[in-house]
Amino acid sequence: MANTLKVKRSATFSDTDNPSSLSYGELAFNNGGSKLFVGKQTDNGGTVEAFHLSSLSDLSVGEGLDISLGSGNSNNAATLSAEDATAGNKGVASFASADFSVSSGAVSIKSGGVSNTQLAGSIANSKLANSQITVSDGSNTTATSLGGTITFAGTSNEIDVVESSGTVTYGLPSNVTVGNNLTVTGNLTVNGTTTTVNSTTMTLDDPILTLGGDTAPSSDDNKDRGVEFRYYSGSAKIGYMGWDDSSQKFTMLTDASNSSEVFSGTLAPLQIGALTASSVNGATIDGGTY
Repeated sequence: MANTLKVKRSATFSDTDNPSSLSYGELAFNNGGSKLFVGKQTDNGGTVEAFHLSSLSDLSVGEGLDISLGSGNSNNAATLSAEDATAGNKGVASFASADFSVSSGAVSIKSGGVSNTQLAGSIANSKLANSQITVSDGSNTTATSLGGTITFAGTSNEIDVVESSGTVTYGLPSNVTVGNNLTVTGNLTVNGTTTTVNSTTMTLDDPILTLGGDTAPSSDDNKDRGVEFRYYSGSAKIGYMGWDDSSQKFTMLTDASNSSEVFSGTLAPLQIGALTASSVNGATIDGGTY
């Protein structure tokens, strides 16, 4: 009969204890743990330890990989498989070919591979080279973070500001008040029913002042043309000098009244240095008394 050589082994089938000591070069087998040991000398003094000879069952893998060993007579084979990557687990991930390119294991983003939709809300201001916008009026400057709010404000009764669908519009209010001086370098056209000038001094370069409209009239409106003025003589009164439409004469009135631009009142005395007339009608020449 053939001889059988048995190495040192665990006492029972299911025993998983490792050998505590071995002689130099001696073999031992842990049956329950499927581990093979050999006596290994570790120094010149003859110290020997039970050295485990690694096998496939000793393989361990990290996160993202799985390992499975064969059973029975196939337990000398090991199968490694990669796990799919998730938000909480490392593993194998795929890259969209439209957005990324992969070459020799290197992954890079294609030009235009990341869209605004993909980036929305994902990049913090601190990660940007320019994370602020600077607002200035020419003298004062303020930095505002991206995503912040810039407010455009007008001045009450001077400038109106309206925002609609991202467009800011500046304009004048219906009633405008200018607190300081106003200079108009071009022509000024005022359309309305009443123009009031509250000035203590008014100067006109134009030597001719036109009253009664900016175009030639096509019919008689039966209104007088001239200057109405206010004065005080015992009480507040109105004076008038100008063209009397009803009499078709130039007239000077004191204590006058204005009814829809038609004046009536007392004919005013006239004091002049000299008078030249082409004719005099209905006059009384009084030499006076002495």
